[in-house]
Amino acid sequence: MTGNARRSGPPWSVDLLADLHAGVLDPQTEAELRPLVDSDPEARAVLAALDATLEDLRNLPPIPMPREVAERIDKALAEEARPAAPVIDFNQAKARRAKRLGWGAGLLAAAAAAVGIAVVVIPSGNTPGDNVAQPDKTTTAPAPGATPPGATGSPGKLPAVRGENFGPVFGDVLKAQNYGPLENQEQLADCLRGANIQASKPLGVSPITLNDRNAVMAILPAGSPGAYRIVVVDPETCGPDNPDGVLANTTIEP
Repeated sequence: MTGNARRSGPPWSVDLLADLHAGVLDPQTEAELRPLVDSDPEARAVLAALDATLEDLRNLPPIPMPREVAERIDKALAEEARPAAPVIDFNQAKARRAKRLGWGAGLLAAAAAAVGIAVVVIPSGNTPGDNVAQPDKTTTAPAPGATPPGATGSPGKLPAVRGENFGPVFGDVLKAQNYGPLENQEQLADCLRGANIQASKPLGVSPITLNDRNAVMAILPAGSPGAYRIVVVDPETCGPDNPDGVLANTTIEP
């Protein structure tokens, strides 16, 4: 934690309230602090402002990667794939670029919301041959509680993830609050407890498929600005006594 030091009573530091809101405090500290903060009108106002910021984040539209950025990435990957460098398959390098572009759309939206930047999506007039990175199938984000569209854009299909390439579905999941078979936050928390992951309210949650296996993906705060923790669970087997119910657990940094 940075900034103001923690205090044992009002006025509370903004950093301390942000840690409490993100769910990164240890259980004992949170249990002691929560009733004190709930009785302080100024502290409740700060927590309400943090809730509003997260809601704005979920409502951001998809953001395409600028063409010049995509061209620079292509050039850098082509240089990386030259025979003089360590042996790297060019197709693998292209796949890595696609993964970077996927992360870029989601993280750029998150960064824009964090600093209050108004983002305008410019319609593209390019022909099919132009090298322009596009957002994940220019679909609108699903309303909270609705199943988001698939990563391939096919109606009714869940977003599909291979390996740990969560970039293409990051934006859709971040905007969703759909627990699917888990039904609610409490059941998700039980699943995370099985892998000793401290539960907090997810920034976004949605059913997906992971390597063709039905799963639920949750995006959690990672404790530092711009960092996210991605956890994927098997809704059929996960629980407080089954660590194998967590299929993926990774943290991304800004």
